Amino acid sequence: MGIHDHIQENFIQAIRSLLKSDQSLVNELSELLHVSTDSAYRRIRGETEFSATEVAKLCNHFQISFDSLSNTHGHSVHFRYDVPGNDNESYLTYLRNIYSGLKMIHQAEEKLIHYIADDIPLFHLFAYPLLANFKSYYYLRSVMNVEEYADGYFEDADVPEEIMETGREILTMYREIPSVEIWSEQSINSILKQIEFYRESGFFKDEKTADTLLGEVSSLVSDIKSMCTRSNKIADSAGGNNFTFYACDIEIGNNCILAQAGAMRKVFLRHSTFHTIDTADHNFCNTTEDWIKGLIAKYNQLSGMAEKARNMFFQRLQKTIES
Repeated sequence: MGIHDHIQENFIQAIRSLLKSDQSLVNELSELLHVSTDSAYRRIRGETEFSATEVAKLCNHFQISFDSLSNTHGHSVHFRYDVPGNDNESYLTYLRNIYSGLKMIHQAEEKLIHYIADDIPLFHLFAYPLLANFKSYYYLRSVMNVEEYADGYFEDADVPEEIMETGREILTMYREIPSVEIWSEQSINSILKQIEFYRESGFFKDEKTADTLLGEVSSLVSDIKSMCTRSNKIADSAGGNNFTFYACDIEIGNNCILAQAGAMRKVFLRHSTFHTIDTADHNFCNTTEDWIKGLIAKYNQLSGMAEKARNMFFQRLQKTIES
């Protein structure tokens, strides 16, 4: 079973847009499909249709949703969802999938991430070891119900270093990708409530642990403000602007990410606290993009401008942490 000419052309274009400048499309196809370069050229020119097996192999490798290329106009949307487990390895797999997705975006010539942040984007937390450890422990104990974390204190827990290392790799990758973040004053509430819940529940051995964690949240907010001031997520970067930040006046309600990598777009939505579902459905991406443009048109850009509004917004966040 093959695919129609216009779909094959879109499919080739989607793959091409995800390649690095030093990668050859024909060589990539030849290697992945185990065909000669002549056979790869015939597929690129549309003289030979991809088989269903070849389409599946390429979609899996390049993380492309084939549904998004067929331009269907029904009322159903296909989402991808990796069923989570309830152990350390499942959480590590979750983080590795995030890293793999960011790496795919990073290598595209044209790339951009829009992050509508109902709570602090996970990427930023890994700049702060104790905070990242706490958030991971919270997920493992209170969300995934991993048995080995069911009892005891946070300070005594042994979150595998491999999890922390993968998180740091995620942070580095995210900081290099141009992004637009939209926060509200409620975006910090989730982490604050989690810290307060653990303090009240007696899950901290040391009373000072909660204060230390709150101090790291305060430092994170200060760093986000600095990123806004220089319009860049990387300190002392000689590159151009790669960070745009908007303040939303109302509670956002859910985390939503719209990622663009070349000609491909994908929407990620939060499901069951921290897991995600994602789709590259053309109509769904268009609707999400229109919604984001509507938010941007209504709210204040605080990065690179509006110094007074920027100071007031981040002062309110700091007061919330202090309270």
